[in-house]
Amino acid sequence: MSFPILPIRLTFAMILVSALALTGCSNTSKTNSETIAISASKTSKISKPSRSTKARKKTRSSREIASHVNRTGEIILLRGLANVYSRGMDVIGDRLKAKGVDARVYNHRAWENLAIDIVARSKEKNVSYPIIIMGHSLGGNASVQMASYLGKRDIPVSYVVAFDPTVTTFAGPKVKKVVNYYLPNGKNTVRKGQGFSGKLSNINVSNINGIKHTTVEKTRKLQNQAINTVMKLVRKRRRHG
Repeated sequence: MSFPILPIRLTFAMILVSALALTGCSNTSKTNSETIAISASKTSKISKPSRSTKARKKTRSSREIASHVNRTGEIILLRGLANVYSRGMDVIGDRLKAKGVDARVYNHRAWENLAIDIVARSKEKNVSYPIIIMGHSLGGNASVQMASYLGKRDIPVSYVVAFDPTVTTFAGPKVKKVVNYYLPNGKNTVRKGQGFSGKLSNINVSNINGIKHTTVEKTRKLQNQAINTVMKLVRKRRRHG
């Protein structure tokens, strides 16, 4: 079977078009891969713990002591769904900062990354105690989960406050005190988990006038109780030099 012989110019043109097409596919594939990689990286910062040395160093640098801090401790405040209904955590954070406390606010989904970072820094003796964790709603769930995660890795957590969590959680070892301010729904208490030997209080706050799930962490009385306990646990920092 014979094939037609194409003119040299036509043959060259076909080769050139094919090469350009392959190059375009390669560039498109690379661009899509880079886009997916960037998107995955952004998502992993929230939903998946990063175990890389680079990620840990970045988080450690972000834990450098701010100029306003004159008290020991690391206070972690966790908001609930979409950061919208838990702005009382920001208020607590601001009130603690005004007292010289290192208080920082995050979305509840960040808890595991934060815990992994603390574990890494503890091995380098780069953690300021006491560790205190508070959270509202989904952040309330995460506050107990984070404390238990740390406790199981031999890192003590001095104080945990859950503002109306949404599910039953279990306090673990090395967690010294847990307070749960909750509106009973039949499933949102904190219970003693394996190894827990601290103090646990589930406080029904439904008797407070006008309180509801979206205002519990904004209630001044409860904020005051939590902040007063924090101030009893933290200490004045020692000045060097």
